[in-house]
Amino acid sequence: MKRRKKRTRSPEEDPAEGRKSKKTRQDAKRTPSFDITNYSALAELGKGSFGRVILASYDINDELVAVKVIQKKQEKDFRYIRREANILQIAGGCPFLCRAFATFQTESLILFVLEYINGGTMDKLIKRQGQLDTNQILFYSAELIVGLEFLHTNGIVHRDLKPENILMDEEGHVKIGDFGLARTNIFSPETCRGYYGTPGYIAPEVRLSVPIHLLIIILRICFI
Repeated sequence: MKRRKKRTRSPEEDPAEGRKSKKTRQDAKRTPSFDITNYSALAELGKGSFGRVILASYDINDELVAVKVIQKKQEKDFRYIRREANILQIAGGCPFLCRAFATFQTESLILFVLEYINGGTMDKLIKRQGQLDTNQILFYSAELIVGLEFLHTNGIVHRDLKPENILMDEEGHVKIGDFGLARTNIFSPETCRGYYGTPGYIAPEVRLSVPIHLLIIILRICFI
């Protein structure tokens, strides 16, 4: 093996000469790359027409996450998947919306890695406790309105807000989740047709398929 010959410093590189020395290159701490193989599935949290939600652990730091697994079925589904991915990215700017850490895809699946919110849902709270008291209603309503206002300011309407999609964290704060049916660009002059949402929680105009401006639906969501 050849020994590398020691190079003599030039005056420009030698601090002893009073000249400005070249910056020494330092290796930055490398952030672990996001890779689906870094996640270990632990349990199934739920299942629906969209696919499944799986509790998983991020092996780099043992953080618990929720992985939403969506089947790639038809080409038209990609539009809704891309829309949900964009909304999740925007949602990271509000503490009362569920946020995403990463998105992956395989030949047959789309996977959203979401924060794991371990306090259950508003639906489970109501079933366990019964009717909420006035202070709880005011507290949760205030947080929900802040979350909805953030979405609406960014031109987004949820379209499926219901107790099952309102998650509770361990400190008792709410987070709105499941943006699979959300609509963007709500400030356009167009009207909205079609049946979206869950019966019992949607505006009557939507259920009857009557053309209506999206801002009117927003007002119903906030005040009914």
